Amino acid sequence: VVGSRGGQVVLPRIWQSMGESAPPAVVINGGCAMGLPKTVHWPKSAVSLLLMGGRDNFRANKTPEEYVADAKRRVPGGNRSTAILYVNEMPHMPPAELLGAALPHMLRGALRWKEERRAPVDQLQALVAAISKAGPWSGRLMYTNDRGEWQELPFGGKAQP
Repeated sequence: VVGSRGGQVVLPRIWQSMGESAPPAVVINGGCAMGLPKTVHWPKSAVSLLLMGGRDNFRANKTPEEYVADAKRRVPGGNRSTAILYVNEMPHMPPAELLGAALPHMLRGALRWKEERRAPVDQLQALVAAISKAGPWSGRLMYTNDRGEWQELPFGGKAQP
């Protein structure tokens, strides 16, 4: 589990040194999917679950649509092991209720994805259900399927972008 600077600096170093054998990662704030000064070598088979917020300062001046699209573009083409949980109401520091609901499911999902080499759809659905029960959160969970195509599970009242 890495967050903020850890997703921008530490995780890319792990990926650079371990390549395809890197452990699965939960990335709070999605730092590895940002425009960074150095190019991130994101292994095609890396299992990565990103938690990104609509009120995060990492979004900068981008619209929510631009922010999500930019993050998805940084995932290697053909990747079959990445999920982005975008929560409209989340600031840079995820509230305890949100993190408490999301993190156990994200960790289980990351481990299963690495072991089974396919999206743990039932675990991702359980993640969305847990977020929905935990508070007034809205957004969407996007993940790459077995064909490397993005799938989407909206949740809450204002599932945007």
